[in-house]
Amino acid sequence: MKAVCVLCTLLLLLAVNTATAQRKRVPDSVNVVIKLHTRHPQNRRVDSVLVIFDRFDHTGAGVIKKIFHPVNNQIAIPQVPEGRYYISIFCMGLYHEYFNDLTWINKRHNNNLQYNIGTAEEYVPGSFIPAVEIDFTNLAITNFKSFK
Repeated sequence: MKAVCVLCTLLLLLAVNTATAQRKRVPDSVNVVIKLHTRHPQNRRVDSVLVIFDRFDHTGAGVIKKIFHPVNNQIAIPQVPEGRYYISIFCMGLYHEYFNDLTWINKRHNNNLQYNIGTAEEYVPGSFIPAVEIDFTNLAITNFKSFK
């Protein structure tokens, strides 16, 4: 009788252990969407973007380091591990913009990041470039009031 009770207890413990092992695991990575918003709708779209995700606690340098080609000025980055990140975004091509951000990436926060891009103008050969005049009398190094 004692052996039957011990055997039933062991089977019960084994059944409980295997039931928890079959539980559906929650993924530890999320999808991040980066939107590059141009201020004027007639502006061209962004050609390519270099995106770098560095961990805040310095345990992962360059977790994501990749060149993306945005579709409708939007980038979808799949399976980013959760955590706090330094995000660096370099726009290449017609727009030479640089964005730097520190943010949380996890299920509780909104993982849609939006950055505003300034206007870009193409250089037309033969166009007038105004001369820049520098007044050397008003520089900080020549101003005696700045040395007090």
